[in-house]
Amino acid sequence: MVGSAACPFCAIVTGDDSIARVVYRGPEITAFFPLEPATQGHTLVVPNRHVSDLTDLTPAEIGDLGKAALRIARAIRVGLSPDGLNLIQSTGAAATQTVPHVHFHLVPRWSDDRMTLRWPTGAAEDDPAINQTLATIQSALLQETDAVSTEDRRQHLSFIQAVITRMSQASSSSKSWLLPIVTATYGYAVTGKSILVALLGCLAVLVFGLLDANYLKQERAFRRLYDEVAAGSPIPAFSMNPTLASPEGSGSNYWPDWPDVRSWAVAPVYGPLLLSGLGLVIWLACR
Repeated sequence: MVGSAACPFCAIVTGDDSIARVVYRGPEITAFFPLEPATQGHTLVVPNRHVSDLTDLTPAEIGDLGKAALRIARAIRVGLSPDGLNLIQSTGAAATQTVPHVHFHLVPRWSDDRMTLRWPTGAAEDDPAINQTLATIQSALLQETDAVSTEDRRQHLSFIQAVITRMSQASSSSKSWLLPIVTATYGYAVTGKSILVALLGCLAVLVFGLLDANYLKQERAFRRLYDEVAAGSPIPAFSMNPTLASPEGSGSNYWPDWPDVRSWAVAPVYGPLLLSGLGLVIWLACR
């Protein structure tokens, strides 16, 4: 395999080939004449990044190549007025690729030019084989995820971050609501010597603790989703289903898990409050 250091097209892209006839040089794409043009105006369009296989191009690079090829094709049509034009791309030695750097040929055509392109006569497969090939490609196509633009991915991440922020705010609110409830119930239990009120305070701690642990669980799930989307994992665009990024797979479980309960944001807060309430109940019962 030829690396970028030894690639003749990379030398043209970087300007190290002094004899190259460059048609266009941009931040992402370069176009130039080959050493031996097949026809007048024959132009190669290449990505500036060294990529040997067509399928290794990014969606952005494909878009840049398409726009550059269209722009140059229009310039060829205006400047040379050809009778037609071939757009040719070859990947792999079996497809006659000789330079392992993705490139597109723009070949202006005239009815009396020397260029020859001959398609073989007859079908390569019989009808059953063609149908099987069709099904195979369609099946593989369904497994491909739709290309997501950078802006779409950024917006998707923004939506997920909004949910994470909301879960964090809900967790903070649960603690804020619980403190006056605990103060009131425990305080009244002491002054009124009421075990029932103390038990109500303990129940409030349990309920708010479970809610807070569940908020933490959901926040963690959406943080995993955020990481997966940011990494470019095959998650449907704008999906807000955190189970897609869950190691356990699909399915929803709204009860907090043990790691959520014993986390620093839950156990150190609700544990002492619950123990204080239970201690208060025992103290009142022993009086």
